Amino acid sequence: MKEIVLVAIFLMAGCAASNARTGDVDPHIAQMENKRRALEASEQQCVNEALARSRDAIARIAGTPDASVELQSQKVNDERDRQISECHAWADHENAQIAEQERNEYEHEAQEERNRSLFLAIVTAPTH
Repeated sequence: MKEIVLVAIFLMAGCAASNARTGDVDPHIAQMENKRRALEASEQQCVNEALARSRDAIARIAGTPDASVELQSQKVNDERDRQISECHAWADHENAQIAEQERNEYEHEAQEERNRSLFLAIVTAPTH
């Protein structure tokens, strides 16, 4: 029976070492990286949309004979800057949540590795 347990332990250890050597990534970590990339794309889209709205508004203002074009343009620019700041603030918040999920996943993986090491030490400890 002890031989079967030892074989199982060595297989587990070999698989773990093999995964570490081949660079296998935990699916949860890969999923968070995908979330991060999607978030970056969404943030860029948010900024691009704010810039497009600003350009459109400036073009409309420039076509009017109104004397307050400069003041209206400044308001549009201020609104654009506010919207871009909101895009970045939203992305920062989302990135913080992803980072916390990553920390939790790494802590979970580390705990599992400690448990495996402890199990291996207990099972392979010499019996008197």
